[in-house]
Amino acid sequence: MKISIKVFLGLLAATLLFSCDRISQARKQQQQQGLLATVENKKLYMADVKDRFPPNITRDDSLAILHRYVDMWVKQALLLRLAEANLSSKQKDISLLLEDYRTSLLVYRYEQEYTERVDTAISESEYEAFYNENKQHFILSKPIARVLFIKLRTNSPYLERIKKIYTSSRPEDITTLEDLCLQAALKFDHYGDRWLTLDELAKELPARKGGYEDVAARKRAIEAGDGTYAYLVSIRDFRERDAIAPIEYVYGSIKTMIFNRRKDSMIQSLEQRVLQEAKQKNAVKIYLEKTEGRN
Repeated sequence: MKISIKVFLGLLAATLLFSCDRISQARKQQQQQGLLATVENKKLYMADVKDRFPPNITRDDSLAILHRYVDMWVKQALLLRLAEANLSSKQKDISLLLEDYRTSLLVYRYEQEYTERVDTAISESEYEAFYNENKQHFILSKPIARVLFIKLRTNSPYLERIKKIYTSSRPEDITTLEDLCLQAALKFDHYGDRWLTLDELAKELPARKGGYEDVAARKRAIEAGDGTYAYLVSIRDFRERDAIAPIEYVYGSIKTMIFNRRKDSMIQSLEQRVLQEAKQKNAVKIYLEKTEGRN
């Protein structure tokens, strides 16, 4: 039995259409599987957010980040729709703002890269000179102290002997104190002779209403207890709030300020250099004077 060419072509076309439809459905299903949210015709897919997860993150944390991002995306899409519906054409024209932002961002990124070559060496004399010239910028917002901290049990047989000498500056008392504390103290710490805020120190002590600032300023020593442990603090040096901070306490801030000043100087020099080079090559022409003359 012979099948006409028309019938054969019809069957072939139907087969091709069915195959294409199946492929289209498969692609649509594949896309839907990665679909996270829709707001009218806007769609958010998993592929759009996959780069927003930090490495080595747990499944629970990644789900939390995903939920927050989807929630933010939906809100922004809804607000964007509202803005587009209510703003005038002039208000919606942000091309100038985008160009300004792009220019600022690119220039900023280049300046950051350019200033990475800043000289990082700072001499002791530079630290001191900067500190002396800018003391008004180093006012303490909290009291600070250099301390000797001792913690031992209240039933220690050495407690009374340690109390008698822990504030002493006599070399022989310091030696005796170290020997006793090595035997009896649970904690015996100079904190590397660095400055501590009284808030930091208070974390090591039993809670006290009003804190320890008044005691530290008045007595230059703190004695406290919680029934089980005795806490002895010898205040070796002290600065009240609103006083000028000692240079050792603000070394980090001074370093940052000096670096920023050097970077600003580098950027200013760069601006002057590129301007002069452009003028020499006749790449820049400024007509402001002619415009002012006509006015």
